[in-house]
Amino acid sequence: MNRSIDQVRSNFSGVIGQGLQLIDLANAYRLDDQLAQSLSWARWAVLREVWGHDPIDRRAWHVLAHALLDLGRYHEAAGMYQRADPDGSNGRLQYNRSRALLGQGAWAEAWALAEQRWSVEEIAAAGSPRPHWLGWPAVSALTLWDEQGFGDTLQALRWIPEVYRASMQLTLEVRPPLQRLLRQGLRWLGPNLNVRVRDESSISSGCHGSLLSLPALLCAQRWPDPVVLQLPKPLRSTGRPRIGLVWEAGRYLDDPSKALEYSRKTIPSDQLEHLCAAILQRKVDLVLLQPGYDIPDKADFLEQAQAVQRCDLLLSVDTAAAHLGGAIGHPTWLMLPWAAASRWQRHRDDTELYPGMRLIRQPRHGDWQGLIQQVLIALDDWLLKCC
Repeated sequence: MNRSIDQVRSNFSGVIGQGLQLIDLANAYRLDDQLAQSLSWARWAVLREVWGHDPIDRRAWHVLAHALLDLGRYHEAAGMYQRADPDGSNGRLQYNRSRALLGQGAWAEAWALAEQRWSVEEIAAAGSPRPHWLGWPAVSALTLWDEQGFGDTLQALRWIPEVYRASMQLTLEVRPPLQRLLRQGLRWLGPNLNVRVRDESSISSGCHGSLLSLPALLCAQRWPDPVVLQLPKPLRSTGRPRIGLVWEAGRYLDDPSKALEYSRKTIPSDQLEHLCAAILQRKVDLVLLQPGYDIPDKADFLEQAQAVQRCDLLLSVDTAAAHLGGAIGHPTWLMLPWAAASRWQRHRDDTELYPGMRLIRQPRHGDWQGLIQQVLIALDDWLLKCC
């Protein structure tokens, strides 16, 4: 149990009048990845009698919605986010509700609702200043910039052909690790595409907006073809099958919520050793595609994509490498934690995001051993068919 849970519990003297402490306790258990305990305390926090004569604090509904989202109970989670913000005025809560809608497959509603994120101060500060989409759609020049994680950007590339016209000057502003990949992979769109490094000090003018906002801008109802990066196939020698492996998610540990995502998605070292040893027993070549191993520590996404292409199959946890595999149309198996991101929905071994991708999930919360066993069974079947 972490220190924050101990601190909250030491201040907890009962139930009546202790609503705020219950909220803190539910949230502390969630950040400690104890899902059942988080849900239990969150349910206490929304009881009418806990608050005495005071109204139920909307943060109680918020923490309950988070707990339900983690458990993949997306319909219930969406309802709790609405209880927390019945008039739809809180951008953060509405943005979180969009995540629950993604889990239900309500794509269009989720994409529209996600635009409420721009009223959240820290999210708005990370994007280019408004107004966005000035003059759309009758524009001859458009600037699109990346936002949030690298995986989100790679996932959103599919929308570029939906907005691009041959007569349009299109500029993509992205972080340095993406620049070479997009310059080469999107070259097929024509000479009017310019990919440049995003300069945080510059202010976009004219018609501009986030790549992640394109489905809402387009009033999209479906996911378009994700395979938009066209790269030359690298030469590779024939021989044993090559399996590429990525086992660690983005290491953003300064924020408690991102640290939680990192710990959920990353294969622990003991289980990683078991997985690698078991793969090598199958007489295949194992390529460690985590930067700093079989690719350079400072490898950009073009280098990683080329390394992926030299493999026959990519095994990846839920990180940008998996989206990269999907965006170049490479055979990819995604290894998901039980409490996976809502975009992957629940109880599915496929996904509308990347029709060729296979999802392999933990059978229980935190059960990497059970997931690895599924991977190895699937790998044996794959080797029989391909070799």
